[in-house]
Amino acid sequence: MALLSYVSRSPERSRMFTASTGVRFRFGPRRGNSPEGQVIPLGGGLLDTSSVAEVVEHLRGHGYDTILTSALAPDEQRPFLDAGFRTEEHLHLLLAEAHPDAAPATRRTRRLRRRDLSRVLEIDTSAFTPFWRFDRTAFREATSATPSCRRRVVSVGGHLRRNVVGYAVTGHSGDQGFVQRLAVDPAHQGAGIGRTLLDDALHWLARQGATTVLVNTQPDNTAALDLYRSAGFTDRPGGLSVLRLDHRPS
Repeated sequence: MALLSYVSRSPERSRMFTASTGVRFRFGPRRGNSPEGQVIPLGGGLLDTSSVAEVVEHLRGHGYDTILTSALAPDEQRPFLDAGFRTEEHLHLLLAEAHPDAAPATRRTRRLRRRDLSRVLEIDTSAFTPFWRFDRTAFREATSATPSCRRRVVSVGGHLRRNVVGYAVTGHSGDQGFVQRLAVDPAHQGAGIGRTLLDDALHWLARQGATTVLVNTQPDNTAALDLYRSAGFTDRPGGLSVLRLDHRPS
């Protein structure tokens, strides 16, 4: 259940670039000694092959050998594909209508606290393949990607020794809701924890005035797909793709 808007690949502050066509891009500085970067189109002008070529040249000048895009819809991919990018990862994109009478979660959730973050990232590492795993920077970006955000966890165990076993990040912007991240410790999957977190997210989004909710996940994550479809989500045609461009030495 991956982040909806982008895959963060850098622990440093992002930078901006504006192509001659006016389209704005965000990208992150090189991650340590890794020659891998990510480019995120933000709009503001015509996204075409020439604007993509400009930002690629700009990133090459900053030492990137490999460039990844954010998760793009089919109509956003064409200029990148024409510029030589190829599909790295594909995602199912699902949508549901938000209902004002959405039922609250039957199991209790609580606010994610700062001291929970290390445990939350452990769960994230165990629940996702390396490409999609969160570090602290990616988590921080996910929680600040929308004007309002809800961060919840589910814990199990006795009163004096409770352990976080699942978490969710939910975002809200205007009338659009996003299930941005949802992960459950594999040792506790199948116990209804994912459904608790999803019900909590949908109930909160309905109270915030969202009319539709988006979520994405990997095609081979059948448990997540079953969960979302059982809650009324339906697949959007084409899904999303992360694209990749590798440097070819001359």
